[in-house]
Amino acid sequence: MKDLVTIEELNLEEGKKLVRIARLAIMSKLKLTDKFEDISDEILNKKGLAFVTLETKRGNTYSLRGCIGYVEAVAPLKDIVYNAAIAAAFSDPRFPPLRREEFQDVIIEVTVLTKPEVVDVPKTELPKVIKVGEDGLIVEKGILYSGLLLPQVPMEYCWDSETFLAETCIKAGLSPDCWLYEDVKVKRFKGVIFREIEPDNVIMIKPSEVKCKRLGEE
Repeated sequence: MKDLVTIEELNLEEGKKLVRIARLAIMSKLKLTDKFEDISDEILNKKGLAFVTLETKRGNTYSLRGCIGYVEAVAPLKDIVYNAAIAAAFSDPRFPPLRREEFQDVIIEVTVLTKPEVVDVPKTELPKVIKVGEDGLIVEKGILYSGLLLPQVPMEYCWDSETFLAETCIKAGLSPDCWLYEDVKVKRFKGVIFREIEPDNVIMIKPSEVKCKRLGEE
């Protein structure tokens, strides 16, 4: 797709704009603002794929508060981020809708993705070709089962590639060894992360730079 945003096109300034779009989208829905900035940017007007992750920060502790995204390029990237932010805040089935009093503690992360591609190797070779710290994974079986994990997830949990595959299978509602089944598709994609250190203070990081949070470590 010629007009799809590539992760190489994006820099910190575009990332700041994307996070700002996500923050303002949620603020508008919570009626914390009555205006929305029209952020014009040629790159962000291209179609794109993205996930928005919300975390609640209390001291040095972060807890997931919502994560929704799009793996089909159905709209300009800035609109994808806008819609994903609202969905992550108010429509993630794992959490109740975000409340106004919670928002001051929310940290926003936007991950822009490349187009997912099927990993076309013999099933037993998958752990050898999946690159932890670079690849995100999608596991699909028919139209009923699908699971996705972003490329930063295995870094955060200190997984090797086989554990990453197993956890993506579990996310899809399948057995941990589903990646070995011939009727299961495994797709991978790359990503770049724009993350708030605190509200409106954004950094750009690669998945490989995400720190492993081992049990017992802060």
